Amino acid sequence: MKISTRTEYGLRVLVTLARAENDRCLSLTEIAKREKMPHAYLEQLVGDLRRADLVTATRGKSGGYRLARPAAEIPMAEAVRALEGPLLEMPCAGANDLEHCDRPQPCSVHEVFQRVYESLSLSLGSTSLAEVVASAGGPPYPIAVRRRRVAEHSAMTSQHSTQQQARNP
Repeated sequence: MKISTRTEYGLRVLVTLARAENDRCLSLTEIAKREKMPHAYLEQLVGDLRRADLVTATRGKSGGYRLARPAAEIPMAEAVRALEGPLLEMPCAGANDLEHCDRPQPCSVHEVFQRVYESLSLSLGSTSLAEVVASAGGPPYPIAVRRRRVAEHSAMTSQHSTQQQARNP
C-alpha cells in the first residue's frame, strides 16, 4: 500500500496547524517554511481540507489557516479520506459493499482485503489528530537520518524473519 505525497503533505499541514500556539492562524508561507514543502502544492491541499471542513481560512493581514475544530475531534480516517479518497479502493472493500462486486460470490481475495479495509478503518478511525501531534517528531529528518532508520528497520525485519523461521522449521 502506498500513501501518496499528497496525503503525507496534507497530514503534515494538519499537524502543523494543530501545533499552532493559541489556535492562531498560520499562513501557507509559514507552513511551507516550517515543513519544508512547496507553497504552490499546499494551496491545492488546503482547498480539499477546507471542503472537508477540517480547516478554515481567514483573510487579511493576520489571516491564514487554522483547524476547523479541536485536533482531538479530527479522526485520521477523515483526514486521509479528504486527501486520498477511499481508504481502500476496491469495488467490494467496504464492510457492506458485497453488492458492488459483479461476482455471484466473493472472490478468492475478498476476505483478505476485507480484513485490510477493516484494520485501516479501525486504526485510522480510532486515532485522532491530537494523538498524532502528541507523538509526532519535528520537521522532516535529513536524508542521512532517514537512510539510517530504513537500514535499522530492515535489519530488525530481517532478524524477526530469521527468528520466525527458527521457530517454524
